[in-house]
Formats: sequence, C-alpha cells, structure tokens
Amino acid sequence: MGETAEHDYSTGAAGVVPMDQRRSQYHFVALWVTLAAGFTYLFLGFQYHDAGYSLLEAVGAGAIGAVAYFLYALPAAYLGSTTGQTHALLTRSVFGRIGSALATLLLVGVAAGWTAFAFNLLATLFDGLYGWGHITLVSVLLAVLGIANNLFGFKGIAGFARWVAAPLMIIWVLFLVVKGLTTTPGQALAARPAGTVELPFLAGIGVAVGSVMWGNEPDTWRYGKPKLFWPVPAFAVAFAVGLVLFVAGGWMMAELSGQGQYDFGPAYRYVVQYSLFGALWLGAVVAVVLLVSINDGNYYEMINGGQNVLGQLPGWRRWHTCLLMAVIAAVFTWLFPSVEDGFFKVASWSSIALPSITVVMCVDRFLLPRLTGLTRPVDQVPSWREAATANWPGLVSVALAVGFGAWGLGLLPWQDSAPAAGLVPVETWLLAGLLYAALAAAVAKRPLATTVLGFGRRLRHHGDV
Repeated sequence: MGETAEHDYSTGAAGVVPMDQRRSQYHFVALWVTLAAGFTYLFLGFQYHDAGYSLLEAVGAGAIGAVAYFLYALPAAYLGSTTGQTHALLTRSVFGRIGSALATLLLVGVAAGWTAFAFNLLATLFDGLYGWGHITLVSVLLAVLGIANNLFGFKGIAGFARWVAAPLMIIWVLFLVVKGLTTTPGQALAARPAGTVELPFLAGIGVAVGSVMWGNEPDTWRYGKPKLFWPVPAFAVAFAVGLVLFVAGGWMMAELSGQGQYDFGPAYRYVVQYSLFGALWLGAVVAVVLLVSINDGNYYEMINGGQNVLGQLPGWRRWHTCLLMAVIAAVFTWLFPSVEDGFFKVASWSSIALPSITVVMCVDRFLLPRLTGLTRPVDQVPSWREAATANWPGLVSVALAVGFGAWGLGLLPWQDSAPAAGLVPVETWLLAGLLYAALAAAVAKRPLATTVLGFGRRLRHHGDV
C-alpha cells in the first residue's frame, strides 16, 4: 500500500494496472473476508429483527441478497480485471466527460454516505460501551482520523484487521450465534419477534443488496486475473461470513439483549458481556480496527473518484485528494444523524446508482461489439481532451433506470412510502442494461453514431487489431 500511496494507477497518466502487478486469489479471499466481517452486516441483522423478521427470514433475506449481488458483481469484477482501470477512469472512456464527471459525483457521494454511517455507528458503539455521549462530535473526529490509512499508506491497521481482528470477530460472532441457538427456545427462533413487520421481504432483500454493494467493483478487481469465474471463491466465502453468519449474529444481538431500534450500542455492550466474557476493551479494539479498516474501502472509492477529475492538475498529488475527501466525509458524517432512516437511504441509493453505471459499462464492453460491430478502445485512459463529450444513450439509460429505482425504493422527496415494485435493485440494473443495449443498437445504424455513443478520438471496429 505504501508504494501505491502516490498514484495507485488512478490517474489518466498511470491508469492501467499492468499484469505483473496483479494479486493472488488468496489476497482477494483475505480482503473480501475482512470486508465481510463488518458491523454493517451485524447492524443489518439487528434491523431485520427490529422489522419483525424471524431468524430464518433474516438469514434468507441476506442469502438471497448475496445471490442477487453476485449476478451483478461477477461481470463487474471481470470488467475491472480485463481493463485494469478504476471505475471512475472507465467512465471517462465509456460515458465521456459529462458522464464521467456525474459518475464521479455519485461515486464520492455514495461512499461518503457509507463513511458517515460507519463512523456514526462506531461512535454509537463507544457510547454503548462507555457512555461517552457526544456521538456526532466523536463520529466526525473519527471520520477525519479514518483517512490516515489511505493518506500515509499504513499497512499495520489493514494487516492487523486482516490477520487478527477479522478472524477474531468471525470466531466471536460464530460463538454468539451458537450460544444463542443453544440457549434460546426453538419456537422463539422460528417465530417473528413482537411488533409489526414494517419491511416487506423483497424490500429486505434489497437492503441486503445495498449493504454489500460497492458499485465500483472494478477498483478492486483491476488487480485480479482477467478470468470471468476467477473471483468466485472470494465472493462465496465473503457472502457466507457477512450475509449469513453476521446477519444471524446481528439478529441474535437484538433477540438476546431485548434492545429495539436505535439501541445498537447498548445491545453491543450486552453481547460483549454475554459472549466476550465482559472484555469491553477488546470489544472496543475490534470495533475500531474493523470499522477503520473496512472504511479504507469507502475512502479508496472516494479518492479514486477524485483522482479521475483532479489527478491531472499540475502539481496535484494523491494526498491532496485524500485531504479533500476527509473534509467531505466529515461534512457527511456531521449531517448523517439528521437524515431520517439514514442506513436504509444509503443502502437504497447504493443498490441502484453506481451499479446502473457499471451495468451500462459491462454492456458497452461485452455486448456492444456483438450488437453494433463497434469496439470502444479501453486499452488506455483518454485524457479529458481526448474523451468525447458524452455517451448520450448511456446517460439516458442510467438516468431512466435510477429514476425508476428511486421511485421503486421510495427515495423521491414527495413519496411517503415505497410502492410494491418487486426486487427493485435487480430490476433497475436490468432496465439500465436493456435500455442501453436497445438505444445503442438503434443509434449505431444512423449517421454520427460514434459521436452520439461517445467514442473518443480513437475508434476501431470489432475484429480489428
């Protein structure tokens, strides 16, 4: 990490990861297990309990969400490994200057939302363990300090999380679930908790998808081997840990502690005393290390997006982008407590916004040559001057799909509730991909097709060398 703190192949001048820099499969398994052994999935299980889900329903929603995400993530990872580029840099080639700028704003905004949630959650855990209070102030300070790993290229925190904190957390949650299963009556596990179910099951699956969704999968998998099914082991292990075991652990936290919504901090203190032998200090250490380490991914997403726009400025360095993103994260963290149902809103936007962009790029990369005979060159990152103005069919497809997704998830300002629209995230991705395929195929038959489709100055036909 230290050797890539300056650029990390995230600017137009150094934007393609060479094959000799690709990582082993073991690296990705360890990375994704660390990302999965997080408090987001405990919180998700906790919220399922609060919504009235039984343990079986909670685990089922998480598992189905994992399958839905996998169907999206596999081609998204392949997009990154075959191009070697970040999500943001790819948007410059596929969507043009306007589309890339808009995608960067979404990239930074969604990642900043998750950062705000995570550090508010960490401050809540501290309050639950030690009664600190001042949750907003503590969360903002933690958000500012959280950038340090990306800013200085530290390996220690990430290494400790990967080899110590994450395995310890997995063992602990497994022990919590097993102990809960052996001490809780079977009928209580199978029955729904007291209260009204406020989250329909399909909507619950959608929240699981949003919780596991990054949207910028090429950022990580550009370091992988360019084989379609190569990421399967890492995904499989991560889903089993995060969306099955940890969801069950979060549900068990709520069931055993008797805590309701917004009482995650006291519930965490209870389970530390219940299954970690009362070692509050150890519970605090594990929480800090895992949340800070996992949020390296959110900061990494923000920084790569910022580098796409700012990295080519004279005298601009990656650490300048790090500092800017720390300020943005601090502002989002300060505002987060005032957002009603903040976790659900962040998860909902995460499940539709960036994935729709990625799906369009996958269609453009893997399907467009077969539909139109045109292959967009992505072997190099075009400069902002070389990039086209915009890929209009791509922008229209993303706008319509995200608009549908926002309506289906009840995110529009004038909506009081979400309609019963099915599994909205998956429908949104399909709509984005199908719209783009149809529009691109129609446009390709007309004059100025390459201009409308946002091809830059370099163009080659399918089959050309």
